[in-house]
Amino acid sequence: MKAIQLQRLDGPAGMQVVDIDRPKPRSNEVLIEVKAAGVNYAEVEQVRGNYRLPHPLPIIMGFEAAGIIAECGAHVENLKAGDRVTSVVSTGGYAEYANADASRVIPIPDGISFAEASTIPIQGLSAYTLLKFAARPLPQETLLIQAAAGGVGLYLVQLAKIMGVKRVIALASSPSKLQLVKNLGADFAISYSEKDWPDQVRRLTGEKGVDVVLEMASGEIGDESFRLLAPFGRLVLFGAKYYRDTISNGKVQQLLFKNQTLIGFAFPTLNSEQIKECVAPLLDLISTKKIKLFSANPFPLADAAKALNVLASRQTIGKVVLVP
Repeated sequence: MKAIQLQRLDGPAGMQVVDIDRPKPRSNEVLIEVKAAGVNYAEVEQVRGNYRLPHPLPIIMGFEAAGIIAECGAHVENLKAGDRVTSVVSTGGYAEYANADASRVIPIPDGISFAEASTIPIQGLSAYTLLKFAARPLPQETLLIQAAAGGVGLYLVQLAKIMGVKRVIALASSPSKLQLVKNLGADFAISYSEKDWPDQVRRLTGEKGVDVVLEMASGEIGDESFRLLAPFGRLVLFGAKYYRDTISNGKVQQLLFKNQTLIGFAFPTLNSEQIKECVAPLLDLISTKKIKLFSANPFPLADAAKALNVLASRQTIGKVVLVP
């Protein structure tokens, strides 16, 4: 079968199309015929050497896949060949076939395409669990969402409003993205390409600042977001970039003197019960069309390097996928 193998840690150029044997599922796994492999920003960081590898190079790329079950392991129950599923995968998803632990497999709701379904295992569940277990926004609070038109951000905007958050401020980078997040329920949409965007946030909050910051950017945007946090506010750090960034002494001083809370969140470290608790309610929201899914960026498997470069440019809206 065809697969994308990472051979060197020098960016997308370090990946190559290879022919390898089709994997065999273990007793607790299913083999998925991949119809859409999700591309994530963590994989952009992975090929740059800034994110953990499952084992030494070479590796088959890809954390998730959506497709059709081709084969079930001996101990798998309640799943069968022919089922349409999406999942975080045990073997690389950038391939024509990939194994997935049966306990992580999610059925694809009716009317949802494979590309749309590829948004669920990491982006959708990351957003849902981040809000439920880490941010825990209250109805009367103001929530600031960075990169609101990205894969996770689009879920966060919609879920925050569904969960009853009074005021959602969404940051995005272009007029089309700003309009999209407003259409999805954001109360205010601000372009962080405008130099005065932090002042716009302050004016919207009566100079108080925001109660919760969902922080997935680093650099100046991250620093400004930190400074916008209100007294007794909470800042949730998530995303691949924080594997290499540090918290300065100045930020620690701010946390202390403004009685603020800094919360780390890493979706892969959640236990199976926490994730299972969130799958059914998320699927219900998707099935009833209360959440819109966005995946309009398909690339052929052989163009994996191009897909990563496009994602890294942050010019896309929603999910980028590879189609074997």
